[in-house]
Amino acid sequence: MKLLRWILLPPVVLLAMALAVANRSTVTFSLDPFDPETPALGIDAPLFLIVLVSVLFGILAGGFGAWAQARRKAARTRGAAPAGGGSLPALRNADGD
Repeated sequence: MKLLRWILLPPVVLLAMALAVANRSTVTFSLDPFDPETPALGIDAPLFLIVLVSVLFGILAGGFGAWAQARRKAARTRGAAPAGGGSLPALRNADGD
């Protein structure tokens, strides 16, 4: 897994740096769909910053979704597991061995 990270991380970082250098101009990020010229709620930021923050938000949302799914599966598995407490010979006899 570490090898894969070392193989994939440098090209991604270089791509992000190229994106940042190529898109330094300021754009208005508007949350007002009715008046695009003078938005009631909007910020001026470099385009690369908006793109990178959006990617970071997507990574965090996906990670949270994967974590929540794993927790649900672990809770179901824990509920379905038999309670310990029995001795090994008793468990072997219960299986018919």
